[in-house]
Amino acid sequence: MFDAFDVIQAKVKPPLALATPDSSRGQPFTVTAVDAEGVTVKTSKGGTIRIGLFTFETAMKYLRDLGIRGGKWLEVKDPNFQMLLNMENDRVRAASYALAVMQAAGLVEIDGGRPNKVRIAEGR
Repeated sequence: MFDAFDVIQAKVKPPLALATPDSSRGQPFTVTAVDAEGVTVKTSKGGTIRIGLFTFETAMKYLRDLGIRGGKWLEVKDPNFQMLLNMENDRVRAASYALAVMQAAGLVEIDGGRPNKVRIAEGR
């Protein structure tokens, strides 16, 4: 597809502490592994979530297809966006974790205010 996961593999180095997109209520988590199949995160409650590589590629494609860049934003809770990412990740809800990883890699920008919003980072 695009190169989103290649960028993540090059720039996201475990262990990496991040937080979900909400500035006031974002939950901390840690990226514990990045490999050829995806990213593993440890949640603040101690659980582990696996995010498949195609989840990241699908998120970027969706944002590109809608032209979500520059002055245009997409609400993180957009139901179509959430459903697409959850389905791509074998119905495991991981969109907030995936977006935070993508921001750490420089792929997207996140506005953590209310409502949380995302757009493709400049130069992507």
